[in-house]
Amino acid sequence: MDRTGMQAVHGMLAPAGVEALARQTFWDQVTMYLESEARPPLRKVYEERVGPALVAANGRAPDRHEIAAAMLGVDANRFWHSVRTQAQREASEACRAVIVEQLDELTERARAASNGPGSLTLDPDMPLPAYLEGDVHLQVGGYYAESRPDDLTAGAIYDRGMTLGRMGAQGWLNDDAGRSLAAWMKAQFPDLKPERVLEMGCAVGHTVVGFKSALPEAEVHGIDVAAPGLRYAFARAASMGVDVHFHQQNAERTRFPDASFDVVYSRILMHETSAEATPRIFAECHRLLRPGGVMFHSDAPQFDELDAYAASLRDWDVRFNNEPYMEGYYALPLEKMFEAAGFAASDTFRTFAPSLAVQRDAIDPRRSRTNAGRYFIAGAVKRA
Repeated sequence: MDRTGMQAVHGMLAPAGVEALARQTFWDQVTMYLESEARPPLRKVYEERVGPALVAANGRAPDRHEIAAAMLGVDANRFWHSVRTQAQREASEACRAVIVEQLDELTERARAASNGPGSLTLDPDMPLPAYLEGDVHLQVGGYYAESRPDDLTAGAIYDRGMTLGRMGAQGWLNDDAGRSLAAWMKAQFPDLKPERVLEMGCAVGHTVVGFKSALPEAEVHGIDVAAPGLRYAFARAASMGVDVHFHQQNAERTRFPDASFDVVYSRILMHETSAEATPRIFAECHRLLRPGGVMFHSDAPQFDELDAYAASLRDWDVRFNNEPYMEGYYALPLEKMFEAAGFAASDTFRTFAPSLAVQRDAIDPRRSRTNAGRYFIAGAVKRA
């Protein structure tokens, strides 16, 4: 499917004219080039020059912080950071231009979707956690800002950016994570027949819609704190005829009853949360699970899964892409925290789930941005 056809994959994806599409495509291609072609050769610079200099100076192997700081002294790496940061801003603004121009029409489409399958429950009195304020991913206003009634701008920008930026590498509906994680879960826990499933931090519904598609018999719910994303998520799912229930709730303490889900999971949520929020979320997962239920969180791999140079690459995200909690989350002793939340040590796990899209479509794993075509998972089973 080419990019023109891609713009019609579901009823809420705003199309763009030739010039607007060319603008976004340009910055998407710049980003892809920087990630897949320009950055990998910098490892050789580190291994041949920067790394040996650090060992000679310190008398030991450097840690990720020392590597990141030293690499910022390399002209080519500093240039990479500068252009990558600008590309991130430009790609987001290219999406925004398309959305703002069609916002009235998109809002009407979303209102019309209220009769579709699934449901949307918002809580206008729910406070936004202070640690989430800011232009996350350099998107102006982050994913939470609202400037008009029924605003869905932030959600529409995110969906359009992901759909074009990933170039189908995670499926044209960006549902590969949901389908892949569901397939992994069914293979890993064949006796588990989930009746109710909850995704924490569902954003615009990419993963939860994929999960529902893989488990059509289950009642599937998604929660998030951002109303603009949830409005868009519900309308998007309804336009595809997918039955998902969306709620504006905080994963630190939801309003669902005890033991009300068979599966509770998240996808790329945890690195956006504070150190104080993380243990509360794990404890809430334990409270929500029925005996025998499964909790898992899929994110980028922890630092201890990576060599020091690979771990140092997250410095750009932390310092330049406004993702300050990555540094803390990826260093956490997850299994010990799961135990503190109530799970037994013997019932914790960490692993990788293969990407179905990469396997099925023979996509270059560098394009998938899922750590070489697979998804890191850490979780636990609640004992019966």
